[in-house]
Amino acid sequence: MCFAGAASLMLFDFLSPPTNNSDLGTLGHYRVISELGRGGMGYVFQALDTKLKRSVALKVMNQKVASSRNSQKMFVREARAMAALHHDNVVTIFEVGKSDDTPFMAMELLKGQTLEQRNRSAQQLNYQQIIDYARQIATGLAFAHEKGIIHRDIKPANIWIEEGTERIKILDFGLALASTPLDQLSGKVAVIGTPGYLSPEQARSEPLDDRCDLYSLGAVLYELCTGALPVLANSIPGQLVSIIAKRAKPITHQNSDIPKELSELIHQLLRKEPRSRPKSAISFCEQLDQVEMACDAKSGIAIAINNLQKGLSDIARKKDAVK
Repeated sequence: MCFAGAASLMLFDFLSPPTNNSDLGTLGHYRVISELGRGGMGYVFQALDTKLKRSVALKVMNQKVASSRNSQKMFVREARAMAALHHDNVVTIFEVGKSDDTPFMAMELLKGQTLEQRNRSAQQLNYQQIIDYARQIATGLAFAHEKGIIHRDIKPANIWIEEGTERIKILDFGLALASTPLDQLSGKVAVIGTPGYLSPEQARSEPLDDRCDLYSLGAVLYELCTGALPVLANSIPGQLVSIIAKRAKPITHQNSDIPKELSELIHQLLRKEPRSRPKSAISFCEQLDQVEMACDAKSGIAIAINNLQKGLSDIARKKDAVK
């Protein structure tokens, strides 16, 4: 075995020796080629399914985490939640299983970047792009919600933008729960999610429904429009208090290029009480269609007026030249 292969097996001791010297190792019938990322639950690798001869993203549970029964339950819950969703705007799961007591899931290998990575670029999205992203995310959420699944951790890092197509894929249903038996799963409700994008009801550790995802979507869209989160604090406890009690500054005060209609709809998503938000992701999409038509109509009128003014200016210049 080459030194690189031996080193990878020391680092990833759940892998079997590689069949190819350039690989990290093997896991079941998967050739593990390279590491794509890691998080609290484990690792994500680029791998090759040797049975079906296709490249996949292989999510493998960290051995230390896997020793916890609750963590294994969460991992399996994510896998089952995602495997039940077959939609253009949700990442596809191919297989869920265990290899030598190491839980894993194989999913489609995506090319592109997360919305979080996209946000780091200097280029500001225009309102048409924001509407397009909003519609795709909401469409994926609507499908999940129809299946009784709440994501609970919608944030830029969990939204993938496919290279070439700009298609959105929702990732990481690790905190997802079936909406009906929520209280029965844990016995009590805990604050789970990413603080900057949590809904007020999550911050209050209250039972959740689909509309908590709509608030988080609103926080994502607010950040796309302004470059900042709706509310900010210097600590996690402070952030939770701010989410519950503090209202976001109007988007149009921070970015005058965002149409008023779009700003108002995003602020509806950010309302503190779930009943005051759009009633569902489908309802939000319907409202978004109306907003888009209104924005495009205003944009068309503005362009026509600008062209008219330019034409009149050209005529005036020509008259002056004749004189």
